[in-house]
Amino acid sequence: MKKIYLLFLLLSLIFSCKDESFLEIDDNTSNPQSNYNFGNTAQKNFQGVVLDTNGTPVSGATVTIGTSTVTTNLKGFFTFQNASVKENFAHIKVTKSGYVNASRVLVPTNGMNRVNIMMIPATTTSTISAGSTSTVSLPNGTKVKFDGSFKDASGNAYSGSVNVALFNLSSSNSYLNELMPGSFLATNSGGNARVMETFGMVHVQLTGSSGQNLQIANGHTAEMTVPIDAAQTSTSPNTIPLWSYNEDTGMWNEEGSATKVGNTYVGTVSHFSWWNCDAQFEQATMKVTVKNAAGQVLPNIKINLKRSSQTYETTAMTDNAGMASGIVPAGEVLTLKIYDVCNNVIYTSNVGPFPAGVTTTIADITLTPPASTNYIIQGNLKTCANTDVTDGYVILKPVITSNYFQYISVPVGSNGSFIFNTYSCTANPQFIYEGFDIANFQSTNEVTFTAASNNTNLGNITVCNSIIEFISYKVDSQPVKYVTGSSINAQWFGLTSTSPNMPAKQLRISSPSPIAGNSFYMTQNNMLGVPGTFTTDYTYEFSGGYFTPSNGNVVVQITSFGAIGDFIDFTVNGTYSDTSGSHTFTATGHVKRDM
Repeated sequence: MKKIYLLFLLLSLIFSCKDESFLEIDDNTSNPQSNYNFGNTAQKNFQGVVLDTNGTPVSGATVTIGTSTVTTNLKGFFTFQNASVKENFAHIKVTKSGYVNASRVLVPTNGMNRVNIMMIPATTTSTISAGSTSTVSLPNGTKVKFDGSFKDASGNAYSGSVNVALFNLSSSNSYLNELMPGSFLATNSGGNARVMETFGMVHVQLTGSSGQNLQIANGHTAEMTVPIDAAQTSTSPNTIPLWSYNEDTGMWNEEGSATKVGNTYVGTVSHFSWWNCDAQFEQATMKVTVKNAAGQVLPNIKINLKRSSQTYETTAMTDNAGMASGIVPAGEVLTLKIYDVCNNVIYTSNVGPFPAGVTTTIADITLTPPASTNYIIQGNLKTCANTDVTDGYVILKPVITSNYFQYISVPVGSNGSFIFNTYSCTANPQFIYEGFDIANFQSTNEVTFTAASNNTNLGNITVCNSIIEFISYKVDSQPVKYVTGSSINAQWFGLTSTSPNMPAKQLRISSPSPIAGNSFYMTQNNMLGVPGTFTTDYTYEFSGGYFTPSNGNVVVQITSFGAIGDFIDFTVNGTYSDTSGSHTFTATGHVKRDM
């Protein structure tokens, strides 16, 4: 069996993640159905990228839209053609072992919808004991107080240790829109569709000593304390609705309320996943197309909206036809801003008020070139056989970026041609491009170039690098490094190893010589030939670093372990120390097992 990591990409998200290693045990059937206008079934296109909280691509993640499923490639990209969704509602779900499940809900356009998703590592915050009252806290004041009663997925009482993974998402987080699950679309206790303004979110995952999913026992509750962002303290109401996220429906549901205590909200909940402290408003849908003075549509334009009293902005990106669409508060005037790639505001206006429950297409927005320089980048993708790439796309990003998701992409035409219309903060900027041939599973790898003129033609570009096997790793905030190709060796010396000097139960993955200047070597002892999680008995050596348990503190997850000729998937997350100090380290691998 061949497991190939598909390649892919992007374009339109709505203004506004969840854990599927933790499934919701309570189905919340008491929540009323929403009166939101989902519209008729439609076929839409989606491209996106999945990163973790360090900006590292999450490869091998499962992405689902309805009944369609794909897998992210080594750069975290994915794509869907003609996925079945609703006219006004598309629900994209992403899962991978070791991460909190992520999702995105958007109002799809007719173009290629861009989806940016950031996944949260499922890291244990604290281990408590069932049967005892316990409080788990984060340094910023987020707290959950448990009464000690838990149940397993079958509803049976659980006794033993409980691992609690606690995560707080504040409204001031610069990746709020990419981290939160779904969107700001919700259903209140009366069954009415609402759009929300968040005053803080919390995700809690409970697992037992054997890794089994747990929940609060029936008839019991936990007390949750959510810090209010400093910028929102003066505008936060004394009582606020509590909302839980339903990852099956992609909607938030109103479940009780929280009370303001100092600079926090305190509320009681009966189950855990994502919880949100939010004000609610009637909702409408807004659509807009962005063009330049010549009437040409502008894709990948960042559009932000906010209410007058809101402290943060919600974001959308125009698709390849220059359109953005999203759910917005009804009945009030909103501030709309457009940003360039340098994060400068290049357009601002007031829009609305919009009638509740209605889709309104506002007048096209025309942008004049900002002070930053306009650049046109174009070229043609060619296959290894020197024919036109007819099913592919190209990614472009500046060498220096201020945001993990600061990239643009375009599909190739029928003759392999592509063109970017972008801006730069400086003259003669450096960009990175990467072209993909989807049909043949080939890539150019990343190529850095200088745009010496405002109209740069890259000419014919051959897409001829296999991306079936890869290892990616990242140290601190340095760029991600990749090791790809058939020269990667993956060997397991089994329970009765007969290889000289090779211990039994050892997994060894290495690139014998640096690839693109990068090398990688790992061993994991006491590996029984099945997926598992390890915190000891490892060795890592890579371009620029080395660690073992003596100076490393990482979690190694072997998420799949195929037979010889099939694939081994692994992730590594943690820290290590050397003479230059302490460092964070993440790695992901999808390698073919050689023995």
